[in-house]
Amino acid sequence: MEITKKKVLKALQEFITTRESLRRTESSNNKNVLFGVSWTLTQFHIVALLKENELMNNTTLAKELNISKPAVTKATKKLLEKGIIREKQNEGNKKEIFYVLTEKGETMAAIHEKLHKEAEEKYLSLLDNFNKEQLETIILFLNTLTNHLKNENMK
Repeated sequence: MEITKKKVLKALQEFITTRESLRRTESSNNKNVLFGVSWTLTQFHIVALLKENELMNNTTLAKELNISKPAVTKATKKLLEKGIIREKQNEGNKKEIFYVLTEKGETMAAIHEKLHKEAEEKYLSLLDNFNKEQLETIILFLNTLTNHLKNENMK
């Protein structure tokens, strides 16, 4: 059993190393360039959330994305500068600022959705290689790993 655990750990390390290497390559090859600008994953996710939920503010975006408010501020600043989103004041509370997509933002959201569906199809195709019992084990492992990361982050 111990040897098998070490094999799993080695496979996981190889996966993480390969994924990070590919992300760096994609970044250097400008795979996330749209409208002549390189976009972060956070910015794409903000656009996707605004497509689904109109009138979100920094607080709701930070909560939904599980990131800090300063990280949201940094991402929205670039989106505002490039005309992807615009600010909208709350009629009842002028201090409260919400974000809405512009026409360019709608285009960006559609592209993000298309890329997301393509990635989902690739993963579903990959999962066709496993039977139901193996898939249940994968689910258990990923849920355990996610909970461990969350608990480590709380310390």
